[in-house]
Amino acid sequence: MSKQFKDGQLKTLSELTPYDEGENRLLEGMVIGQSEVEHYPTQIVMKCPNHDCTNEKIWKQDSFKQDWRDPPLVRKCLRCNSPMYESEVTKEMLKKVIISEQGVDNPLFITGFVYGEDINTIQPGMRIKMTGILRSRKTKKSDMTYKKLFDISRYELADEKPILPTDEEIKMFEELDKTEIIKSFAPHIKNMYLFKEALLLASLGGVEKQNFRGDINVLMLGDPGLAKTQLLNFAVSINHKSDYASGKSASGAGLFGGIDKTPDGTNYAKAGIAVLCNGGILAMDEMEKMNPEDRVYAHEVMESQTFTLRKIVPVKWTVKISIMGAANPRKSIWNPELSINENVNLPASLLSRFGLIFLARDIPNKQNDLDIADHIERMMLGEIECKLAPDMMMKFINYAKQLKPVPNQEAIASLKKWWADLRAEGQEEESISVDIRTLMDLHRIAQAYAKLDLSSTIEVSHAKRAIQMLNDSLKTLGMNTPGEKNTSMVDSLDKMGYVQMVFKEELSMVKAQVKMYNEKPHWWHTEEQAHDFIIELHGKGTLIEPTAGVYQWA
Repeated sequence: MSKQFKDGQLKTLSELTPYDEGENRLLEGMVIGQSEVEHYPTQIVMKCPNHDCTNEKIWKQDSFKQDWRDPPLVRKCLRCNSPMYESEVTKEMLKKVIISEQGVDNPLFITGFVYGEDINTIQPGMRIKMTGILRSRKTKKSDMTYKKLFDISRYELADEKPILPTDEEIKMFEELDKTEIIKSFAPHIKNMYLFKEALLLASLGGVEKQNFRGDINVLMLGDPGLAKTQLLNFAVSINHKSDYASGKSASGAGLFGGIDKTPDGTNYAKAGIAVLCNGGILAMDEMEKMNPEDRVYAHEVMESQTFTLRKIVPVKWTVKISIMGAANPRKSIWNPELSINENVNLPASLLSRFGLIFLARDIPNKQNDLDIADHIERMMLGEIECKLAPDMMMKFINYAKQLKPVPNQEAIASLKKWWADLRAEGQEEESISVDIRTLMDLHRIAQAYAKLDLSSTIEVSHAKRAIQMLNDSLKTLGMNTPGEKNTSMVDSLDKMGYVQMVFKEELSMVKAQVKMYNEKPHWWHTEEQAHDFIIELHGKGTLIEPTAGVYQWA
């Protein structure tokens, strides 16, 4: 990097004035669109039709002292006064890019011109620092105003590296009870533990391999007013390179990409926010309100992690993101007598691309409602505390995402067997499909649990937790799962017998307390009471803790 690049005064697009024209300037912005490769003249030789008289004009790309857009003057031969013509034109390649400001409410845009080898390296979604010359040109001769252009002489990626924890913070993460991390996810929202755990797992993701994506897509279904939007916004706040969009105000072009025009009429491919979030997450709220024509763009992104546009400007962009979606029922309130497809205005082809789908219903419960009201009051008074603040949550996610845990054969076998048993279960018509994607998602969820534990190996315990998470997901939708047939036996058990059955296999604290409260609310009126009972049994030695945050009957 040249000293000029280092020490130049960094300006924003809004700070540029006509006095900056013709001067070397340092700018920073996000590339949000690109045109096809075009040619421009670097040398024009004019020749007289009657004599050997010539006139030559050269533009040097490295200096930009002159502007190639200025046409050579129409010269006449000094000997015969005849108009000269272009006898030779040397050309080079350029690409037009659209640069946008970031982090402001009403961002400005400018058309940039990239030259030489840089045209093959610059891509939408890059945040760059660039040096170049500001110019202005009329779109038409009759115009009274000028459009701003920026000739980019060089650029480099701006510092977008995720913030990582210190060695002391990593040690603290390793010693921390991992259930506390889940509780630190959106602590201002009461309950919704399964939703929080699923969104945290999606933030961590699985392990990307060849022909095997690592991103986990999560969909939250349910009645309005259950804080789905707040959960999405919190997920965006703790994930690097992430954004939020609402289905009722988003189009397919705005979300994924489309064709637009520069002021001079050039067509260019403009990236949507999904492309700009490459490497992070995209939170899509109210997905049921999107136009079906726009929503279909998500299919390729969720499955292949690419976005292909075959229109005026053909492009194919990499879009490695996790989509966290939320949707409300067609008639505002979920009707348990209807199927999933009848309740939600989403096609089965899209639903099958979500690794985890949860349903939450707003069922009045006086004690639970009072607990929620009490929680809101304590939040207003600043009395709610959590182990990890949002900035520490982001550090934990950034660090854990870098891990690439390796599975052992026993863990793989347990996932495969449970998936085969699930395939054998009879389901109601129009239920969520159980196919090969389900098995792939099971592996991704197990990998995410290993990352949550900061483990280099995917153990059987991680596989079991992945199975339990998918099991809980399907149960919220009323689907049959392996080992859940004999419910009459559950009803006949006393309190300790029921707890022994719950902890027959290893189970995390969060899932156990949710399960105990949902199935036996007359024994535990709140999830906190179930939590306290588990702690009490653990203190007595009735429950053991073979893995941090995971319990089993002794």
